[in-house]
Amino acid sequence: MKAKSVSLLLITCLTTTMIGCSSSNTSQAPSTTTANTTNNPAGNPAPTSPAPASPAKTEVKEVRVSWYGDAQRNKIYQSTFDEIQKKLPDLKITREFASSNDYYTKLNTQTAGGNAPDLMIFTLYTLYDYAKRGQLLDLKPYVDKGVIDLKDFDPAIVESGKVDGKLLTVSQGNSILASFYNKDMFKKTGVKEPSFDWTWDEFSQTMIELAGKLDKGTWGSVDLGGSINQFQAFLKQRGKDLYSENGGLGFEKADMADWYTVWDNLRQKGGIPPADISAEYDGKPEAEGLFGLGKVAVRMGASNQFALAQEIMKNNQLGIVRMPQTKGGTSYDQLAGVYMGIYTKSKVPEETARIINLFANDASAAKEFGLLYGPVGQTKVMKELEPTLSPAMKAVSDYQKAVSKNATSTVPFPVASNAVNKLIADQNQQIAYKKKTITQAVDAFFTEAEKLLKR
Repeated sequence: MKAKSVSLLLITCLTTTMIGCSSSNTSQAPSTTTANTTNNPAGNPAPTSPAPASPAKTEVKEVRVSWYGDAQRNKIYQSTFDEIQKKLPDLKITREFASSNDYYTKLNTQTAGGNAPDLMIFTLYTLYDYAKRGQLLDLKPYVDKGVIDLKDFDPAIVESGKVDGKLLTVSQGNSILASFYNKDMFKKTGVKEPSFDWTWDEFSQTMIELAGKLDKGTWGSVDLGGSINQFQAFLKQRGKDLYSENGGLGFEKADMADWYTVWDNLRQKGGIPPADISAEYDGKPEAEGLFGLGKVAVRMGASNQFALAQEIMKNNQLGIVRMPQTKGGTSYDQLAGVYMGIYTKSKVPEETARIINLFANDASAAKEFGLLYGPVGQTKVMKELEPTLSPAMKAVSDYQKAVSKNATSTVPFPVASNAVNKLIADQNQQIAYKKKTITQAVDAFFTEAEKLLKR
């Protein structure tokens, strides 16, 4: 809304030798102007110049922005929004940060109460649930008006921000799942480093071989049996998906049993940590995690995290290869990334769209943000950033170029998917603590998941 101009009504009381101001008119402001009777013998009021108008006041609008992460990510976001704030003096950017574990719990409470931040961020896995519940605004009108400029964006990245054909989010950075490994730990044990296109069988064999040669208190890999990212990639390699087009599950019990068996076998043979150790380090920042502390030789995650891991583990040389593939299956690499959208009940949607536009297109903001979540979708900005890439981030960029052709789309998640996805981790934990067999865990998952998806 434009600021309103302030009109000033000036009522001037002119005095002459014959006529004075009446003090009874209290609605008029007193005047100190006197008529010039020397050159105006008739005593007529002398013309006066209008008083200068007060400068129009611009209304500063508040826009709430939110994000999650650890202290390092918080620092990067803060400096990026500092840069954006300089260019939007008519806005007050109020910032809301939460840890990775607390962000969505807080956001769920805020959306339920109708008081969520104007700008929210999501991964592809959390995006769908909010989208299906109608909690995100369609951004196309702001693109059509030029408030958000996507002309120089990679079309595939733009498409990845859509749900049911509606553009609900814009990418802050995209990455592709990868395997990171500690070259020094492999060298120390004499175990052969992973090949770029290793299989799940090779992964399991390598982790078990490492377990027999590593020191006590160290293992081959982190336990990813409860990770939806890796599980979905495993399913896509089998020509299936987490969900079906009609909103049901997109796989069978046998697929889940095979997945849990991979990890339970590794757990029993020392290839991954026991349940209590995995639980102790779950959700820890990179520097305090099992991989960052050198307690495991391998972990899988979004490729952009490789650069962060290498920065933290400066005394170790790291390598990056694909996620394990299914022998004889479909070659597939899972797209990941972080996306920003506008809360559907925002009172300042256009102002929020202006922030999204600068986050996506402004070179100085991009330099502050870097490739925190992987290569950015804006092709011109990405080209400008390339000369500044560290060797580790250059490795990430090269990796993504090599595998991007395999990152095909997935079925959008239905309502209740967040709760269903959590069940995958819960049942993996039940197996890890030996509270359920794999068959019991799979049966329990399907029973509960099907209930949730039918609500």
